[in-house]
Amino acid sequence: MYTVLLASFSDFFDTPGEVPFMYKKAGYKVVVFCCDTCWLRSNSFFDEWIDVNKDKETFANSLIQLIKEKGNQFDKVVLLDDETIKLMNEHITDESLFVKIMPLNKIENRGMLSSKIGMSTVFEKYNITTPRYLNFAEENNFDIIGSKLDFPVLLKVDFSFSGTGIRKCDAPNELEEKINELHDSKNVVIQEFIEGEDIGVEALFSDGELICYQAAKVLSYMNNKFSFTTRRTYFRNEKIEQSLQQLGRSVGLNSFASIGYIYHKERDAYYLIEVDPRTNSWMPYSRFTNHSFIDGLNQIAFGNNNKLTRKIKDENRETEIAIFDRDLRRCMKTKDLKGFMRWIFNYKGYWRFIPLYDRKYFSRIMNKMVVDLFKLKK
Repeated sequence: MYTVLLASFSDFFDTPGEVPFMYKKAGYKVVVFCCDTCWLRSNSFFDEWIDVNKDKETFANSLIQLIKEKGNQFDKVVLLDDETIKLMNEHITDESLFVKIMPLNKIENRGMLSSKIGMSTVFEKYNITTPRYLNFAEENNFDIIGSKLDFPVLLKVDFSFSGTGIRKCDAPNELEEKINELHDSKNVVIQEFIEGEDIGVEALFSDGELICYQAAKVLSYMNNKFSFTTRRTYFRNEKIEQSLQQLGRSVGLNSFASIGYIYHKERDAYYLIEVDPRTNSWMPYSRFTNHSFIDGLNQIAFGNNNKLTRKIKDENRETEIAIFDRDLRRCMKTKDLKGFMRWIFNYKGYWRFIPLYDRKYFSRIMNKMVVDLFKLKK
């Protein structure tokens, strides 16, 4: 049986909770490597749990030792979140070990892992279309920045997630003010802000080849444009597909990737904003579209991994999807009565998205929602 080792250091990210489900449904044996409080254990779809102490050094060294000694037992190793990827990237020096554990098969591009500065450098190396950017540590003169970039710009902390390290600056004086507020102004990217439509993309790659993907227009954000999303409309697009194929082959993507584009309508152009080679919460919901990652994972393990997974029927169908707990939390936070009504009256089949398929996972999700509700009332 094809065996996957899923690893997650963090215990506060809920994204890993549904990932074992995808692999199990694709026919894999699923082994999870995490501490006892990790969301990776909050499901009924893993075969074996390898317990590891919640300490960075212990986690990294234990995973490296496991792969060195028993790596042949695992057909695939998948790191599930940014913090885990960053941690292992800092500890792995051997190229063969890097290719076995990390989500890239080109070690020379490791600088892009959990680093916005490194990512921008890699994009430039392969002539990938992105908004113009500067590394603030190299161009810390505000007059020079103003001559090279058009405002508004985005100030991006090098390592951040869920939009927490992004600030929009409309003028040079605002940029200077917000940079001075940072504890570390050396590891910062300044990127031109392109007015357009946010496009969220999930993709699966194997040895640089695109296996399957789904793209989405954003319908709702938790807080603002830079926070995580709660509702999306999924679709297919040939330009995005071609861009993903170029990206995968150039960079050497070799696992899941969570990707962001900005679509500029007047130019009819998609600008690549970000690539996080990890899973995200939307991937298990691909089973409600015609392009399930479960099929893609099955194809990698048991079929030809060089052909893009397709289903001819309803190829261009759009599908609206909402993440149950995220969207209800957003409704509570913003007092969105209309949003509540969607869930109450099963708008467009929203009840499908309630994770009742797994009692263990559903229980932890509900507990989290109750905790969040009490926080909002305080």
